[in-house]
Amino acid sequence: MLEMLGTIGPMFLIILTGFAAGFVRRFRAAAPNLNGFVFYFALPTFIYTAMVTAPPIGSFPVPAFLIPVVVTGLLAVGLYYVTRSAGSASKPMAAPTSLAGSFGNVGYFGIPISIGVIGPEAGVAAGIVHMIHNALFMNGYPLVRTAVNAAATSEGAPVGFSQLWRERLWPIVKRALLLNPVFLFIALALLVVFTALEMPAFFNEPVAMLGQTAVPLALFCVGLALHPALEGVRSGGVPVTPIALGTGAKLVILPLLTWTAVLPFYDHLGPVWAGVLIVLAATPSSTTVFLFSEEYDGDGRLAAAILVLSTALSLVTLPLVAEFLL
Repeated sequence: MLEMLGTIGPMFLIILTGFAAGFVRRFRAAAPNLNGFVFYFALPTFIYTAMVTAPPIGSFPVPAFLIPVVVTGLLAVGLYYVTRSAGSASKPMAAPTSLAGSFGNVGYFGIPISIGVIGPEAGVAAGIVHMIHNALFMNGYPLVRTAVNAAATSEGAPVGFSQLWRERLWPIVKRALLLNPVFLFIALALLVVFTALEMPAFFNEPVAMLGQTAVPLALFCVGLALHPALEGVRSGGVPVTPIALGTGAKLVILPLLTWTAVLPFYDHLGPVWAGVLIVLAATPSSTTVFLFSEEYDGDGRLAAAILVLSTALSLVTLPLVAEFLL
């Protein structure tokens, strides 16, 4: 346990540094620009370098694709209906609870922790599972909520699917997949790893230099993001039940379900793929859930509360998961 804290603890110290910096106005004002740099430059280059420099992993086992999609998707749907049935105060919170309780911080947290706990051989597996996880949520939630909101505001004049797709749904897919720099760099890394393609040194070296900024800066941004999240929580009006449901689902139920799903396929997956799947499932709620909930639900306070609580509690739960894996 102490060894795992030694691996994961420094990451939380960087988060605390970012949180402390957030009390200064100029750092809070710089948060969107810092996040933009991480998303468009630092994180894509970090994942690319981690994947292309990782030891060979052989093939891509099919269960490694199915488990994050099926398990996480089923949890999201189940959590939605459980929250709706938890009382009148919780019912309107079902969608953001479902999102925050299943969409983990697999990029900023999951990939560096996987590499730190399992070793550099986890780079390719973590990058692929990250891509699958984000493709599911960064498309699924905006698409579903946009369609639901369009139906709710049509006022008796239903919008045709072709019009809805052209005007509102296709831009989401295009932004989340085709124009997503993380996905583009992962796709390039997969070509390098699984084909004879080799990128020249004058490309790989500056990419690696940019990637070295990703982990500390991303964690610093997580600390900064806790301030608007806490402001949303302090404003009140967030029921306790969906906070508990979302946090418990993210830190306990999802890792346990993933572990249960991994067991029958362990011989096929091997320790690296199995470990990566469980570590990424155990990450706290993503900072993106707050932004998505603000945009698509009109109120990000519940997502903010689950983000803050799950991030704080993961200081205990992540070392326990890592210790269990080892």
